[in-house]
Amino acid sequence: MAWNLRKACLAAAAFVVTLGGCVAATHASAAASSADARACGSMLFFPAGTADEIMAGKLTIAPFRAATIGKGAVDWSMDPFHDPTWRLNFRWGEWIEALIEGYLAGGPHASAYRARAEAILKTWITDVPIADKNPLTAICSAQAFPGQAWIHNEIPVLLDYYAAHWQGAYNHGLSQDLELLKAGCAYPAGQWGGRPATWRKTALTHLTAAFKPNQYGPAVDAQGVSNEQATGYANFSTGLWTTAEADVQACGLSLPGWITGRIAKMPLFLALATQPDGKLAQIGDTYRIAPRNRAHTPLRFAATRGKEGTAPSRRIGVYAAGYVFGRSAWGTANTFGSQSFYSLRFGPGTQIHGHADHMGLTYYARGRNLIVNAGHYGYANTPYRAYLLSPEAASVLVMPGVPFRPAAATRLVSSAIGTKAQFYQFYDTAFGGLPRWRSVYVDQNPDLILVFDRASGAASYEQLWHLDPSLSVKSVTAATAVATAPGTQLVLRQIPLPGQRIPSGSTRVVGGFVSRAQNHRTRAPIVTMTRTGPSAAMLTLIAPTALGVPVHTSIVTAGGGRYRLRVTIGGKALSFLVTSDGRIQQG
Repeated sequence: MAWNLRKACLAAAAFVVTLGGCVAATHASAAASSADARACGSMLFFPAGTADEIMAGKLTIAPFRAATIGKGAVDWSMDPFHDPTWRLNFRWGEWIEALIEGYLAGGPHASAYRARAEAILKTWITDVPIADKNPLTAICSAQAFPGQAWIHNEIPVLLDYYAAHWQGAYNHGLSQDLELLKAGCAYPAGQWGGRPATWRKTALTHLTAAFKPNQYGPAVDAQGVSNEQATGYANFSTGLWTTAEADVQACGLSLPGWITGRIAKMPLFLALATQPDGKLAQIGDTYRIAPRNRAHTPLRFAATRGKEGTAPSRRIGVYAAGYVFGRSAWGTANTFGSQSFYSLRFGPGTQIHGHADHMGLTYYARGRNLIVNAGHYGYANTPYRAYLLSPEAASVLVMPGVPFRPAAATRLVSSAIGTKAQFYQFYDTAFGGLPRWRSVYVDQNPDLILVFDRASGAASYEQLWHLDPSLSVKSVTAATAVATAPGTQLVLRQIPLPGQRIPSGSTRVVGGFVSRAQNHRTRAPIVTMTRTGPSAAMLTLIAPTALGVPVHTSIVTAGGGRYRLRVTIGGKALSFLVTSDGRIQQG
């Protein structure tokens, strides 16, 4: 049976879908089927053959390989990959919808799909803890069993649980609210003792409460930034909140204007977080993904890499939630990818999907990623997951052996935003209460970055520079590492302040990993620059150039606690003033 026949049957409200097509139904079952379809919305997309795979006793939950679930009773406690993502999706049960879709589509195996779905659903209802179930599994599956109490009676139980156990002001709680709202508006208000009306009210209360003071801060702040502390989840939340706004309106309700105003600012944040390669900067629990493409917003230009829409009016974004994004220009469809881009992190302590990446830098220039975060691998509780959450997985200054406090905040102390250069200074005491300062000067003519780290109270200090896997380190001296990729050279150089000496071995390269997709990691170099002693002041140049371009530096005392740094890249000479307290400017 074609999908359009299914939709026609459901739209008629006086028919239900069966193996043979549309058949007359009782008024009650027809109304229930129509309401189930509205509450379900669009079913999930399943690859061709998914229903047959389940019938054969196998189940594939991407990106994991197929697991054996058998042809009889399903063991809902199974966890073959020891992974919370697989376990969550398995117990949610939404994969059963592949059988429901197969049944509703008709064909020679439709009745078998329905029978298998019924058998699985009945054990899902009895064997899976209520906290692990997704109400949509019951709602969407109920379309295949119009008027049958065993499945329809489960729907209010699950939705009542969602209403009473809100997970809070982040994507989990928002997803609950969307299901409550959709069901509350789809089912007759008086059904199940008036519970749909209660679900609607509860959903709207939660949606509004998410923007008020709570343990995670507002779900979206006044600048349009999600509280998830990850660009990937900001992207996800943008989709959820725009859906929420539309669903609330479709239900004849409304959100306050100050909330919809915040939602309207979310696309600009994502646009500014989009690198010239069209991917979001990998911050927090974020895979290497492209942002959503939102028409009539600043995001359209970034998502299409300049092919559609209008370039945002801003190219630098400083967000109180703890993000800095900057680029040399937006360019055009032909030049979008050739711009430079950087990101920096600061702000509140780590929460939800954030990593301990405060003061961390990412850098994109010459058409490629150069300085990166180690990325996101998944949620399995492994040593590698713990590493990716740690400051050692970001390009920051660390103090080996000193306890780190993820809850510590990092302040943006000062900033200066110019047309072709920007300066930022950060401060925190995240390592054992000891002071840590980072100053970052970004130049776009030519592309280069100066980083000035200062810290005290530890025995040793390490600047970590995570390089993109495409780079290979070709030479290392006491003060300099040079990495290359096709057409590109990256120079990282410690610049000794007057009176300093950089001992042999202070710069070294170790093997690391970068994860861009779930359960995937690629070897990548980490350049480590070390200082020892009661304090450290480390001035570092990061210079991307064409292959073979010479990079020269010199520094002298300029008086008044200042240093004059001269940098020559190819034939271009630049001069900077650096103060002992971290100020950097051209001059």
